[in-house]
Amino acid sequence: MAPDRNTASHGFIELLRHLPIAAAVLDRELRCLAHTPTWPAAHGAPADSDLSGRVHLDVVPALREGWAPLFAACLEGATQSRDVASVDGDGTRRHLRWLVAPWRDAGGQIAGLVVSAEDRTEQEQTRKRLGEHEAAFRDLFASSPLGLNLCRMDGLWLHSNEAFLRIIGYSAAEADGGLTYWQLTPRKYDADEAVQLETLRTTRRYGPYEKEFIRKDGTLVPVRLHGFLIERDGEDLIWSVIEDMTEQRALQRDREEQRLHAIQASKLATLGEMAAGFAHEINNPLGIVELYVATLEDSIDAGDMDAVREAIHGIREAAVRAGQIVRGLSRFSRRSHGERALVDTRSLVEEALGLCRPRIAAAGVTVGVDAPRVAVVSGDAIQLSQVLVNLVNNAVDAARDTPQPWVRVRVEREADAPFVRIAVEDSGPPLPAGAEERIFEPFFTTKRVGEGTGLGLSVSRTIIDAHDGTLTLDRSADCTRFVVRLPEVQP
Repeated sequence: MAPDRNTASHGFIELLRHLPIAAAVLDRELRCLAHTPTWPAAHGAPADSDLSGRVHLDVVPALREGWAPLFAACLEGATQSRDVASVDGDGTRRHLRWLVAPWRDAGGQIAGLVVSAEDRTEQEQTRKRLGEHEAAFRDLFASSPLGLNLCRMDGLWLHSNEAFLRIIGYSAAEADGGLTYWQLTPRKYDADEAVQLETLRTTRRYGPYEKEFIRKDGTLVPVRLHGFLIERDGEDLIWSVIEDMTEQRALQRDREEQRLHAIQASKLATLGEMAAGFAHEINNPLGIVELYVATLEDSIDAGDMDAVREAIHGIREAAVRAGQIVRGLSRFSRRSHGERALVDTRSLVEEALGLCRPRIAAAGVTVGVDAPRVAVVSGDAIQLSQVLVNLVNNAVDAARDTPQPWVRVRVEREADAPFVRIAVEDSGPPLPAGAEERIFEPFFTTKRVGEGTGLGLSVSRTIIDAHDGTLTLDRSADCTRFVVRLPEVQP
């Protein structure tokens, strides 16, 4: 029997045809009185199908078992909804929200059902993406090895992850909402904090910035921080990323200890190479003392006081010379701790040349020094002296077999930059082919076997690098020329 279309007003049916969602009006027998153009497609039927007059459960037989009770309840006055996921023929997954509600005739009796299907695929995909993002953020926040913290501009901590709580030694209940950034920041960082806050206000980010936090147990923990501002409900809040630097600092200390150990080992090796020369250098004043002692004894026996005084004076000069040699050796061999002080470069050159004197004399090398003005640098005098001793010894070894061996040491200020240059030049032959690229490598040497460790230039460059300077081979020079470049300071 054809459906009685008079049971639904003509105006309502016309309105229904223009709705943007899939919807249909059914009578009590679930026959379709009217539907929107998108209704057939929602049931897998061709889009241009007309399902009017057909029983809804005949159109989609699969709905009988699951939906028949729902339709029955709605025909009794209930309104129900159901979310259904389906897969189209092309493999597209869709999410539909079905709404079933009774409609009433002019007499107020339930005359059938209004069924609508809202395509919520896009909303569901958006919800899923948001859920995935939220889950990813929760995982990041909970599992990050770096400390993460959200706080107010006044420093009150609002939310801290486990990594940050481990850094400061507090529980979440103690820290979040109870502690402030300033409570755990030593006062010595006040000036630095002011700079970071100003940067935060002007650029909406701060750091990287290294400081310390006061742990719950009172110890200080080194940290590196950086962060940025966000706005939430009209209030600026600070997200901070906090890295515990304890292990890095320990590694840095270990590396520095290893570096100082390598410097000391290289220095002792240099002393070993120079030992014979120093023995000869000390034997000279000792021999003089011995001669003057004999003269002194004879002069005392003869009552020649002028000769006695001359002998005493000679002994004193020899003792002073021997003392200078011993003090220079003692100072040079002392273990350095990397302590910085103001160092006069001319005095540095003179001390290095004094230590190299036995080697210079044995090789018959002429040494020239050109340091007309005083220039001061900041550094470890023992380490810088070691660099110059290495450079001068290398220059002497290179020059000794030339017809007129010479070594020059020049100290000069740079005209256009606050740097001091100390150049060591020699008359030796050019470096062998390929050696220029490798001379600063550890254990590489151009000397004969047994004459060098190959560590001098490598260690020297390490020392100068640590002094914010450079040690280079000047390839533009006519002779072999090494240049130490260090920042100049005003004494």
